[in-house]
Order: sequence, then C-alpha cells, then structure tokens
Amino acid sequence: MADETSLIQTHLAPLAAGEALGLADDAACLTPPPGHELVLTADAIVEGTHFLPGDDPADIAAKAIAVNLSDLTAKGATPLGYLLTLVFPQAPDDAWMRGFAAGLSARAHGKLFGGDMTVGGSVLSVSVTAIGAVPHDRMVRRSGARPGDILFVTGPLGTKLAGLMAATDPAWVVATGLSREDLDPLIAEYRAPPVPFADIYARIVRDHASAALDISDGLLIDLERLSAASGTGAVVEAEKLPLHRTVRALIDNGHLSLEATVTGGDDYVVLFSVPEHMAEAVIQAGGIARCHAIGKIVPSAQGVKILDGDGLPMAIGGRHGYDHFTGT
Repeated sequence: MADETSLIQTHLAPLAAGEALGLADDAACLTPPPGHELVLTADAIVEGTHFLPGDDPADIAAKAIAVNLSDLTAKGATPLGYLLTLVFPQAPDDAWMRGFAAGLSARAHGKLFGGDMTVGGSVLSVSVTAIGAVPHDRMVRRSGARPGDILFVTGPLGTKLAGLMAATDPAWVVATGLSREDLDPLIAEYRAPPVPFADIYARIVRDHASAALDISDGLLIDLERLSAASGTGAVVEAEKLPLHRTVRALIDNGHLSLEATVTGGDDYVVLFSVPEHMAEAVIQAGGIARCHAIGKIVPSAQGVKILDGDGLPMAIGGRHGYDHFTGT
C-alpha cells in the first residue's frame, strides 16, 4: 500500500493551484485579487450522516465540494480554491484515492491549496475549507432582508431527500410504483449534488440580493434563520416551489409529503431576497440559470409561514429541518 506522501503526490498534487506550491511545502500562499476581499467557509461531511457507507469515492468528493460551493455562491463569491482534510478509519488504497481525486477534478480542478490526511476514528470524514473572493464590501449576508423583498431560490427542493429515501428504503421504492429510470436520477443527485451555474448565481446574488444563504438543512429552517438575522418574517407559497417532476409525482401520489420536502436537507440551492423593484431584473439576469420567486419578506410580527394551495399556513410538526446535534 502506498504511503501518505505518495498518495498525495500521485492523486492530489495534479489538482493543486499554483499557490499550493505543488503540495510540497507546509502551507499555501494566497494573494486576494486586487480590490477584493476573501470569503471563507468550512463544511465537513461524515460517513453515515452525510453520505452512505460504500458510496463511490468520486461522489463523496463531489459532495464535499458542493456543500462548500453553495455557501460561497450564497455570499456572491467567486471560488478561488479550497483546503481538504481527510480522516480515514484505515489507510486508503490507491484505487480509492484515484476515484476520489477524479471527483475533485470534475468539480474543482486546479483549485486545491492543501490540507491534511490522517487515520483515526471509526468512519470516513471529509472536511473542506473553501475560499472565495468578492469585490470589496460586496459580500451578501443573511441580515439584509426587508419587508417587501421578494424571495427566490436557485433550484428544486426535496430532490436529495427523495434520493436518500430511494437509496435506503426498498419497501418505499416498491410502494411508489416508480421505475429505476424515475428514481435513479434522484439517488445520483443525493450522492453527488450538482451546483449548476454557480458563477451566474453568485453574480446575481452579489448584484441584486439583500440577504442570502444556502439551503442545506431544509427550506423552512433556513428561511427562519434568514428571517431571524434580518429581524423580519417571511411568507412562502408552496405552489410556487420548484420541484423535480418525480418529486412532484411522489407528492401527488401520497408517497412524499410537502412538509418533508420543505424540511428535508441537502438541497444546496441558494435562498435569497431581492428588493421588489429589482425582482424582474433577477429573472432576466438568470436566463437558463433560472431563479424561482417563491414568496416575500414581511414584518416580523407576521412570523415565518409556508402557505398551502388554499392560502392557509401549512401545519408543520416539531421538525423544521435537519439538526446535526439531535440527528433528526
């Protein structure tokens, strides 16, 4: 079995940015682009919590990049590169590293700044610190939304939740009556979430948004976080939510609840608010990278609500999204 240095130089060094010094030194050296500030974010994904035991290493790598890239996009930042830490329960073999590197290359080739590899614990853990840049004083925070602003999301909701169910619950799969052709794309999106048009969405957020964050723990809980930071309420119309056609079929057939769709995690799309007079410009700016208007910001006294097809607040149980510390 290859040693650590050999694995790094064989599989990771070819992915390194120039600032990484060939992954042959103790640290990278980065100078921000002129007139820009750095934006830093970090997320870890852990086997059994964020990905399934036995998942393809290329998918694990793709997910590790996606969960961080969506954070940068929500800040309006252009990605510069990332640091990577791998904690293995036992030393990886060459084939695993080759697959993992292929996933990194597909999502972030030439942007690796460095990191660490070690052995410890009982499950695989992958931690990424992503670094982006925004023009000076242009990073979009959670705290800028104001009543009257229009709420947008950048992609479909509930897709990864349905994919997780399809990957782990054979009885549910049979009950749905759907074919593998219908369900396999959802499983693929859960295992390796795409973050399409990240550069376009980052520009739209940077140029138009008053507040933004990525949806990682569920639409409702992340909408509550944005509203709390901004000191506002929010109203979302369930009928305006973008849904994958298979997710919509599952809801229509009673195999997936709309409540689960708005409280499930792993969406990795951006939720952002825009002053009403700029809403049409957002729709036009996206083009093929479509932005979906789903509701509006309201005064805090009105609370945070998701309205059903009859215009009534949906009855949501105690779970408003995924909580990492309770595991629910």
